[in-house]
Amino acid sequence: MIDNADDLRDKANEFKDGLKKQYVNIPIGDEEYGFRISGIGAKSVKLEKFVKFDDIFEAIESGNDNGLEAMIKQIIEDYEEEEEE
Repeated sequence: MIDNADDLRDKANEFKDGLKKQYVNIPIGDEEYGFRISGIGAKSVKLEKFVKFDDIFEAIESGNDNGLEAMIKQIIEDYEEEEEE
């Protein structure tokens, strides 16, 4: 069992090609979403998931108003570009 960040990083980098084909399931709201491990670097692991705009509205229209799709929609709706100083 790995018990420190350095050993975890070393193993991840050693097996990065195989690990980049793996998925991790994360519960968000009432649903579970699969994220692909898309990158492994010296300091972090990058997770990736594509969410189609149509899927956002289908999920919300079917009553999933606390899932990932609703969160993404809210972020987009609330976004305002910052003014330069």
